[in-house]
Amino acid sequence: MQADKIIMDVEKIKTLIPQRFPLLLIDTVHEIIENEKILASKLLSADEPVFAGHFPGNPIYPGVYYIESIAQAGAVLLFSSNPSTIGMTGLLAGVEQVRFRRPCKPGDRVKFEVILEKKRGMFFWLKGKAFVGDEIAAEVKFSVALLPAEKSTK
Repeated sequence: MQADKIIMDVEKIKTLIPQRFPLLLIDTVHEIIENEKILASKLLSADEPVFAGHFPGNPIYPGVYYIESIAQAGAVLLFSSNPSTIGMTGLLAGVEQVRFRRPCKPGDRVKFEVILEKKRGMFFWLKGKAFVGDEIAAEVKFSVALLPAEKSTK
């Protein structure tokens, strides 16, 4: 998986999805093929808050973070491919066939490949993989529903 060029940095990513530190789990986009595929990544710093508790003395990136990272990359793909959807809320509707293959540690650059398999209206089916180097660390199939964003009443 090639991840050398940078087409979107964290500031541009933040214009497309609402997540912010400490739950913004991608920091670079390397490639987007509109309505088809995205390649994104995150450099895992030893300072990531999650490593303080998972696990002290043996920091391992949590499996659910792989799923969330892949879903965030998928959201960037959907929103950048369909500008009229920017500002909508993307809700994870289903997660299937999850496999965790390899742990990640501080210092790893985790790369995410997400492919759009099907869409119907504002409902999307995707599959994604997380890689460390050329090894698959996790893989998942998931679905997302895009809904109009609700305004906060606070």
